[in-house]
Amino acid sequence: MNLMLKKKQLAQAIRTLSEGGVFAQTVGHASMRLTEDTFLMLGHTHKAFKTLDEITEDDMIVVDLDGNVLEGKYKAPGEVYIHTEVYRSRPDVGGIVHGHPKFSEIIGISGKPYLAVDHRAYQFASGVPVMDFAGQINTMELGVEVAEILGDHTAMILRGHGQVIVGDDLEEACCNAFLFEDNAEKLLVAYAIGTPQPLKESELRKKKPTSVWIYYVKKYDPRFKEVGYLF
Repeated sequence: MNLMLKKKQLAQAIRTLSEGGVFAQTVGHASMRLTEDTFLMLGHTHKAFKTLDEITEDDMIVVDLDGNVLEGKYKAPGEVYIHTEVYRSRPDVGGIVHGHPKFSEIIGISGKPYLAVDHRAYQFASGVPVMDFAGQINTMELGVEVAEILGDHTAMILRGHGQVIVGDDLEEACCNAFLFEDNAEKLLVAYAIGTPQPLKESELRKKKPTSVWIYYVKKYDPRFKEVGYLF
């Protein structure tokens, strides 16, 4: 395992998610699993006055499933329990994104169901549960509740707060986060003008979305010309 490369990959992912609007107002976090019981995530850099578009590999921390920082110069963010408890309950998950994009939040507070209406949104067709809690997930108990509500789905919404998106790896989780917001925007317009028609089983394109990740990185990472594509 090349830990330094993984730190650079996660830093690039965070910058890309931030500039692409998933981390609205540069607030949010992503992580990638390292081993069965450790993962990599961004440390709590707010007091260092760093915004997420400025993040580098030096800002990453290694954390265990109890939320202990094993390596790195920062404390874990308060919502580390989203990551500890989802990884604990979902051994198939290799990457997690928690962001606050606008259209997903609007769907979450509308009382209407999140439906897969875009041809690239098949991974959300099994349903998107909503947790009726708008506060920070800053305790292990709340993290357990997030993991239980997420279940075996790819995404869930925190009402008035944002979303939690997972993937087999970091790259897939990030692509899922972008596609989730894109589908939410289309769904919101469909609700405004008519009755949305969700994808039928026969219409689902069950293809991993990671082929579009380089597009997002090239478009949004402010350091792309300097560091290149790190995945």
